Amino acid sequence: MVEAPFISTLIAVGLIPVAFLFTHAYFSGRGKLGFHKLTGSIGILLDLTFSIFYMVYRTIGGAVEGGVLSISPGMVTYFAIHGVIAVIVIAMELIILGTGILQWRRKTPNIWHRRLALPLYVLWLIAFISGEVVYLVYYVL
Repeated sequence: MVEAPFISTLIAVGLIPVAFLFTHAYFSGRGKLGFHKLTGSIGILLDLTFSIFYMVYRTIGGAVEGGVLSISPGMVTYFAIHGVIAVIVIAMELIILGTGILQWRRKTPNIWHRRLALPLYVLWLIAFISGEVVYLVYYVL
């Protein structure tokens, strides 16, 4: 087991409350409960912050300090798929946030907000779980 780098731990732990916020927002939104606006907005903004920060950090060469991992070609593929899903999620989060703001301002439902909610939730959950699994396998187990 390799010692977990601070940045990886920060992201892995920071996304746990986001998972609760996303789940609450999705299910309360399905139930037409108004308070999903708050949990959804906070969840999306936190996720965007964590995701974009981590992607930029790694893109500009931010090594995961303290972590020397031997990564197989299969894991490179896994990380690539995880990254593509994360980029799609970021785009969908921006659309959901935008359509949610439009709904709130216009006081009329936006069909795209409702249609994209489930795909966003599912893709976000896949990205979240796949990232947490890698963290657990490499640094905890």
